[in-house]
Amino acid sequence: MHIPIPVRLLLIPAAICTLLGLTGCGFEAPAPQRSPAPPTPEPPLSILSATLTVPVTTLAELLNNETEYHIAELKDQPVNCGIGRCRLNLTASRTGPASVIAQDDALGIKVPFTMKAELTSSGLLSFLHAEGDGQGIAIAKSALSISPDLRLHSVTSGSVILGDGHLRLGPIVTNITQLWNDNQARLAPPLWRSVDKRVAALPLRGRVGAFWAKVFTPLHIGKSPVSWLVLRPEQLNISQPRIQDGAVAITLGIAARGRVVVQDTQPANSPTALPRAHVMVGPSDTFSFAVPLLLPYDQAARLALASLSRRPLRFATMTVDFKQLQILPSSKDVVVVAKFCADPRWDWFSWFASCGTVYLRGEPAFDPVGQAIRIKDLHYDIASANLVLNITQALAGRALEQVLQDHLVFHEAKEIDRLKSQISSTLATPRGRDLTISGQVQSFGEPLFTWTTDGFLAQFSAQGKINVAVSL
Repeated sequence: MHIPIPVRLLLIPAAICTLLGLTGCGFEAPAPQRSPAPPTPEPPLSILSATLTVPVTTLAELLNNETEYHIAELKDQPVNCGIGRCRLNLTASRTGPASVIAQDDALGIKVPFTMKAELTSSGLLSFLHAEGDGQGIAIAKSALSISPDLRLHSVTSGSVILGDGHLRLGPIVTNITQLWNDNQARLAPPLWRSVDKRVAALPLRGRVGAFWAKVFTPLHIGKSPVSWLVLRPEQLNISQPRIQDGAVAITLGIAARGRVVVQDTQPANSPTALPRAHVMVGPSDTFSFAVPLLLPYDQAARLALASLSRRPLRFATMTVDFKQLQILPSSKDVVVVAKFCADPRWDWFSWFASCGTVYLRGEPAFDPVGQAIRIKDLHYDIASANLVLNITQALAGRALEQVLQDHLVFHEAKEIDRLKSQISSTLATPRGRDLTISGQVQSFGEPLFTWTTDGFLAQFSAQGKINVAVSL
């Protein structure tokens, strides 16, 4: 309520009398109720894509390490043998390293092997028995695919070239090549299933798991202040294998929320378990992550108090000297705790000064033009009447609230410009070892302003192109 000037003058003697009665005493309004501060906004979700490339030479090494020399075995297999039906026992063993080439979007695999065969006739000629061996090479073509559980699968087909190896079965002399050709529909599938089994045993899941874990490692992107890019993956996307240019290429996509953390030590960011993969529609090289500008409450209070010390508050016949400010968050606003002393100007020795605490409430806001954080609509929060406070308000009207509000303005334009420049320059340089990230910031979004339990938060997004390289 606005009090006319004459009424204010009449209140001056009352104020003096009250201050005389409160000499050496203090006053404090009851603390206001507060509710939890708003939660920190969630950073935007971005898709980071990287291509995991495995040269076919490396694939051949892995395949040879996983492939036993004993590659196929048939027991008591019915076959045509020239004198009717026979039973065949056959063992194929690899005699040298397998070779792998990229061919027509598939793997071309050659496996040299030796074959040992035992042939037994049936029926009345069951006493006839023959043994033989031969050298050969399996020429296979494997089409690859990946399942959501990150297992590599292949569908293999091909042909077998065998050298001459004779089998004498009573009056019948045949060779292993002829026996194989006559019964290829039965004999070849076990060999191709053996190749499929070895391909499925390749450690793809382990390598993708290593990539997933690496993404959680914070990247050091700034020195002054020390800042880190922290990624929190939520989803794994994966493409089907592409076989080209002498390598198997698999595109991995990580749906992650990224934020910049300003602190001296590397932030903790423990990896989560490797999830099931989703089929990737297409690779992405765009990103958007949150860059926070946090003004802690204690720092804001120090800035406001320093401003008040440079321009002390004076009104009517009193001087108000602020001793301490504190800013406390609430869900709809913030509470400003002001500890001050009110002293008549004529009291040179501060004999009649009275000190106390008042609580004010205001709504934080961000000025996008001036790039300043301010507390607006500042007003008293007084749960019970207090004589000294009432007199102070009577003498000052809204002066105390208004003047204090004028000092609760924090200009952040220089800090925002410096932070944007630092983010752009540091991202342009590749960061990391096994997982390297570099990018080109193309734009910054308008700040999304809020306040949290820690301070005033202006969070703006950085958007652009990103390059992720993985070496595992």
